Amino acid sequence: MSTQFPTLFSPIEIGNRTMKNRICCSAHADALAEDGMPTDRTVRYYELKAKGGVGFMMCFGSAGVHPTSPAKDWNGVELFHDRVIPHLKIFSDTMHKYEVPCVAQITHRGRRGRSNISWERMFGPSSIREPNHRETPHVMDEATMKEFIKAFADAAYRLKQGGFDGCEVMASHCHLIDQFWTLNVNNRNDQYGGGIENRLRFGIQVLEAVREKVGRDFIVGTRVTADDFVDGGLNNSACQEIMGKLNELKLIDYFNVVGGTAETYVGEAAAVPDMSFPLALYCPLVATIRSVVSVPVIATGRINDPAIAERVLKEGQADLCIMNRMLIADPDFPNKAKEGRLDDIRQCMGYNQGCIDRIYIGLGVTCVQNPVIGREKDWAELPRASSPRKIAIIGGGPAGLECARVARLRGHNVVLFEKGKELGGQTLIANKAPHRQDFDGACRYSALQCKKLGVDIRLGVDATVEVVMKESPDVVVIATGARAFKPNLPGLDQYGYGAWEVLQGTEVAGERVLVIDEEYSQQAPSVAEFLLDQGKNVEIVTSEPTVAGFMGSTTRPPIFQRLFGKGAKIHGHLKVVSLASNEATAQNVWSNHEEILGPFDAFVYAYGGEAVDGLQKQFEGKVARVEMIGDCFAPRTLQHAILEGHKLARAL
Repeated sequence: MSTQFPTLFSPIEIGNRTMKNRICCSAHADALAEDGMPTDRTVRYYELKAKGGVGFMMCFGSAGVHPTSPAKDWNGVELFHDRVIPHLKIFSDTMHKYEVPCVAQITHRGRRGRSNISWERMFGPSSIREPNHRETPHVMDEATMKEFIKAFADAAYRLKQGGFDGCEVMASHCHLIDQFWTLNVNNRNDQYGGGIENRLRFGIQVLEAVREKVGRDFIVGTRVTADDFVDGGLNNSACQEIMGKLNELKLIDYFNVVGGTAETYVGEAAAVPDMSFPLALYCPLVATIRSVVSVPVIATGRINDPAIAERVLKEGQADLCIMNRMLIADPDFPNKAKEGRLDDIRQCMGYNQGCIDRIYIGLGVTCVQNPVIGREKDWAELPRASSPRKIAIIGGGPAGLECARVARLRGHNVVLFEKGKELGGQTLIANKAPHRQDFDGACRYSALQCKKLGVDIRLGVDATVEVVMKESPDVVVIATGARAFKPNLPGLDQYGYGAWEVLQGTEVAGERVLVIDEEYSQQAPSVAEFLLDQGKNVEIVTSEPTVAGFMGSTTRPPIFQRLFGKGAKIHGHLKVVSLASNEATAQNVWSNHEEILGPFDAFVYAYGGEAVDGLQKQFEGKVARVEMIGDCFAPRTLQHAILEGHKLARAL
């Protein structure tokens, strides 16, 4: 079979295993385990990727090797008891059916975590609190170190007993091993602190113990950073020195290289970059590590297209590419890319809200644009409809498009009406905001698929009852979305602009603008940044403690970095109660005390949406079945809309 990507689809040796291509699934927390054990849901989640053609399966991110580093706080896998071995065997047997080697990550998180979840004591090289989790650990003594070193080796051996091909020793994200490496965490004055040789000692002892336990016929890799981007931490030069020294030991079969460190809020976001970050952003750093080691090096960080991966490999920046979120968005993408079916690939756009932001709070992995993810056990197959019907869908936004796509795949005759001249709904507004240029990506994919599948798409059509009923539909699906909600706020009609209209081009008068945030997600930050980029002085007021309170831990920090970096001011705990010509009156939500904010030249409000739901009653009694999906039922998120469209189409 010919391919446009010869390097990406060429085999490569890691240890004594052959990977059939260079596409990797990273060892990421999936939050699908139960009581620390991988479940049938876990197996089904990874099996789709194996079936879809991935070359190298790394799994179970941050799997704990010791009870003092549990994984139950995000429903992860724990490897510190033999009871996990039968579960591992089921998993590895499944991956091997598709000739995909699999390794699991093993780690002790050290000071990372929250002891009030597990009630386990926390340990670290020194008694220094982590900026992110804000826990202060107990200083490890040598007896504890020996106990943890043995725990790493025992965990690796359990993987081998469970049929795995290898393990990945975690030494990034400022887990225990790289906590010893960085002077920001390690201020010891014994043989484990001070100079680089001493700070490497614990990690080397872990690697030696693991290798001795599992032998040479077992892959031992490591995940590392090429630069943690933290003052006083591990810069690129230090990381090159460390990886060079580790490579000389001849214990490691591959280096998996990322940028950043999760010990800070900003670093946690940078480690899993969302759509506001450049594509393939860490690959130049990865190349610096590749230049000092002699085993395969794996790159990661927004490599979301086979063409990008091919370039990274051809240029010698890496030997393999992690494309994990791409595999979440479309587990079949390797096979599609190999077969040249590029238009059929559902590309990861870096939404993050459905995957990593859920995982970090212990919710099972999903995908904003692929509702099958996390539901593979029930939805991996899409059966044809036993009785094809005529389906009329009103609305060409994310809910309507996904419903049309899936209904057509099942064999239904589908006609879709869109009042506007372009498909995409509210995503066409959102993608006008700075750093959200890919927000309409899900709709681009579903619109292309609908056209290829033969959905009858009618643009610029006002779908009245008379127009729709001429099609003699069996089912009418209303997906008319939402309009911007305009609150009953005194002075708003005279002095206010809606966030949606501003993003669509309405000019805001004056230089000093107050943005009112009562949506708590992306709307207010987006329009604020949009105005900041026009050179305006922008302040934001919200009744929440701060803006973006409903966003996740990898999407919120970049928003704050940009807003504050561009000069925005944020007022929290204040609800605006009225507007005047140049000032806003706000009330503290806790004390009820009033404050005057101003002077301002203009006010922009972001209060979310309200359902456009007037059509349902008009169709009652005229058609056998009427359904509402997405924001026209109730305004929520992009993921809600796509999920509801998909779910309904499966039931038709």
